[in-house]
Amino acid sequence: MQLLKAKAFFSKVAPKAKKPKTACQLPESEYRFWSPLGCITVRACESGLHTTGLQGDLSDENFAPNPNQGVKLLGSNKVPQVIKKCEIWFRTYFDDPKNMNTVERPDICVFKKSNLAFRELVWKTLADTVGPGEVITYGALADRLKNPGAVRAVGSAMRNNPNGIIVPCHRVVRTSGLGLYHGGTLQSVKVWLLNHEGITKYSK
Repeated sequence: MQLLKAKAFFSKVAPKAKKPKTACQLPESEYRFWSPLGCITVRACESGLHTTGLQGDLSDENFAPNPNQGVKLLGSNKVPQVIKKCEIWFRTYFDDPKNMNTVERPDICVFKKSNLAFRELVWKTLADTVGPGEVITYGALADRLKNPGAVRAVGSAMRNNPNGIIVPCHRVVRTSGLGLYHGGTLQSVKVWLLNHEGITKYSK
């Protein structure tokens, strides 16, 4: 019954956001995974991921995670290697984030560019250097990029992160507290992800 309700809830597809520029012009396909957070939609080409995000009209008010829901790729028999890696990554993450050092991160197309724009550099630095169970402030991330005056720009990069969870913008917090997630509409998701990784000092 719970799974049927979840299917009904996540059958509403969120409006497509403006497609971010990627490192390739290859055609992309859409894939969906069941997860403890609901349905995760991934758009990718054979070379790498383009976007990753929670599907449906999700908000703090209706967020209802199910920790007993395993990760499962939906309705796809033949998938590219990057999606197989994505499935392994999600399974490992939702089973036990402490084991993330045992799995390879799926390729992300935009990271393959020879010259990364500032936002892309923010995303890659975050994904490469801030692991599960860790948090970093916007200012500290700007410092890590050797650009201490770019705190607002770092915040903008977090708001426009096209690959949530895999590029862990939920680990970026304010000096004074939790900080926003999806513009402040999904604070419960941010808290859940941090708690899942063992960080329990924040609340929405």
